Amino acid sequence: MAEDTRASVIDSISTQAALDPESILKLRTAARNSTVERKALQLKLASLEGENLAKDEKTLRLAVYNWVLGRIDEAEIAAKAVSSQTGKLIRGAIALERGNYEQAVSDLQAAASAFPNVTKVTAELVSALRASGKADEALTVLDKAEKQTPNDSDLNFQRGRIFEATGRQQAACEAYEKALELDPQNSQAAFRLAYYMDLRGEDARAIELYKRVAGQGSAFVNAMINLALLYEDRDDMDNAIAGFKEALKADPTNKRAALYLRDAVESLDMYYDEGQRKETDRLEAVLRIPVNDFELSVRSRNCLAKMNVKSLADLVKKTEPELLAYKNFGETSLREIKQLLESKGLRLGMHKEEEQKRARAQRLRLGGTENTTFSKPITDLELSVRARKCMQRLNIETIGDLCERSEADLLATKNFGQTSLNEVKIKLTEIGLGLKASD
Repeated sequence: MAEDTRASVIDSISTQAALDPESILKLRTAARNSTVERKALQLKLASLEGENLAKDEKTLRLAVYNWVLGRIDEAEIAAKAVSSQTGKLIRGAIALERGNYEQAVSDLQAAASAFPNVTKVTAELVSALRASGKADEALTVLDKAEKQTPNDSDLNFQRGRIFEATGRQQAACEAYEKALELDPQNSQAAFRLAYYMDLRGEDARAIELYKRVAGQGSAFVNAMINLALLYEDRDDMDNAIAGFKEALKADPTNKRAALYLRDAVESLDMYYDEGQRKETDRLEAVLRIPVNDFELSVRSRNCLAKMNVKSLADLVKKTEPELLAYKNFGETSLREIKQLLESKGLRLGMHKEEEQKRARAQRLRLGGTENTTFSKPITDLELSVRARKCMQRLNIETIGDLCERSEADLLATKNFGQTSLNEVKIKLTEIGLGLKASD
């Protein structure tokens, strides 16, 4: 998910002369939903000591920033020194996270009474009541709040959570749908609804919802993992592995993501082997057909004979650049060959594409990640224009893809000569790699 690199919510709120309850809860949402905003808050915390603020306000911010960043012990110490009513909100929220529900309800009831017009504070109280097992009391508070503030996304989300807690899953889903209608950016509602769509087997809807929250921040690592698992169920291993890696990027200590990533990578060999067997079984008879069985032009037939291409299996091993590099073989012959292969469900370069897939699977199985040299983009080599165009023609995207090519593969490409080959070899040697040895 693309994300703006500029922190806006944190910067805006932190410049206020004093933090109010609504701003505090908005700040939490921003940091939870965005890694950029979270990093901005970390910087605000680091520079807090030097801020020109009143002592009480600085203590409040110390409690709030640590709480939002998950530093509960530090937040609790600071919150005890906050004498304002806002301190009750922070202390109640901290107690809720620690599972001290009785204390959480007490503090949040006091905060809700102090700030009766702040819906987000009421939503926190409802959450604490639900978590403490007081679903009926939570609904009573919720009904009263909705009369005062109808059509509020946060309150509809809390209603859905209460329905979940009381076993009313369909009603919960309807409440989450309503919350998303009112605020499409309500990530919590999107995640909970995605979870139930996932359970029901409504994969397309689940994927769409998980995508809304996946990658937004460490709090939604589970969304990234669940999304990756859905991709894995669809045999979309590239997206599955990418998803597990994104989860680990957001939370490097997440054992669940690490385990799933390892299993996905180890399954690649089996995945590609099974796919290859099925494809081989389906095409084996077609690939054995001699090229002489087809009505080709004399020029095409002669060129293929000189290249020792006797069957369709031999032909799909060739790439467009390799054919065009052959003497007297032009665009007309190329179109003829491609039309022939398309009529049989084949294409030029199929053989090498499958080799590349297996090679990528092997590299990943041996521990490759986005940070390994093999997986780095080919642009990192800073090749000349001519060499880069060659990479594009051969669909070479990563350094690992390049290492699976031989000198002959590169030299067979149009306008790629010995000078470009030497350039590529030098660049690879500098990072301790080389081209594939020719057969």
